[in-house]
Amino acid sequence: MGKLQWQPREEEREVMEAVWLQIKGACEKLKEETNATDATIRKMLKEMADCYYS
Repeated sequence: MGKLQWQPREEEREVMEAVWLQIKGACEKLKEETNATDATIRKMLKEMADCYYS
C-alpha cells in the first residue's frame, strides 16, 4: 500500500514560498560573508530541521 502524498492548501503553499525566499536570502548572505559552501549550508539546515522537527 503506497503512502498518500501531502498536498498543501493554497495558504500553506504561500507561507512556504515566503519562508523559502527568506531562507534562500539568508543562505546567500551567509555564503557572501563567510567561507560557507553549499554542503556546509545543507548540513546546517538539516541539523536545524532534525533538531526542531524530529
